[in-house]
Amino acid sequence: MVSQILSIIDRPLAAYIRVSTRKQETENQVIAIGGWLEARGLGWDDVDYRFDDVESGAEDRRPGFTELWRLVRSERVGSIVVFELSRLSRRQRTLIDFLYDCVERGITVYSVKESYLSDWMSDPRSRTIIVGLLSILYDLERQMISERTKAGLERARTQGKRVGRPRKITERERREIARLRHLGVPMTKIAAMYDVSPRTIKRRLIEWGSA
Repeated sequence: MVSQILSIIDRPLAAYIRVSTRKQETENQVIAIGGWLEARGLGWDDVDYRFDDVESGAEDRRPGFTELWRLVRSERVGSIVVFELSRLSRRQRTLIDFLYDCVERGITVYSVKESYLSDWMSDPRSRTIIVGLLSILYDLERQMISERTKAGLERARTQGKRVGRPRKITERERREIARLRHLGVPMTKIAAMYDVSPRTIKRRLIEWGSA
């Protein structure tokens, strides 16, 4: 039975562990993954790559996660084990992208907590379905982001806020703004004249050395 399980787990095998802060301990995840390995006749000595991050799951630029993803894209890992999927990322788009890359390359992600995922990803017949589902989720997430962006812009417009990139101030306007400010015209009035924020006027004056 053990030999059959071992044959299912493709090597090299990588383990990923993440906690959000240094106050949190990785011990619980290490014990859980260790138990998962032991049930399959393996131990930590059989893990070819181990990555530990102390970062928020909302951050994508984590040293361990970045290196793990690099191994996935270069197909230098056969299987990955984590305590739970949220350890990989709490951002839906990032998690979908990562799992998509794994599925495309035939890499199985084993989650101690979400064992159903392992069953799906280890079955070649199920991988096609997973790719389709991940694609749907990716498109849905993209549409949701687009809708939230549009709603935010519309809300800003109704509140009279300027949206989009700040317009560029020409050289001629620059000289005139500096002259007006030198004459004591308030920044709020100058900003209204040129359809920019007072903060923009102040920042530009500092840049020009005319503050």
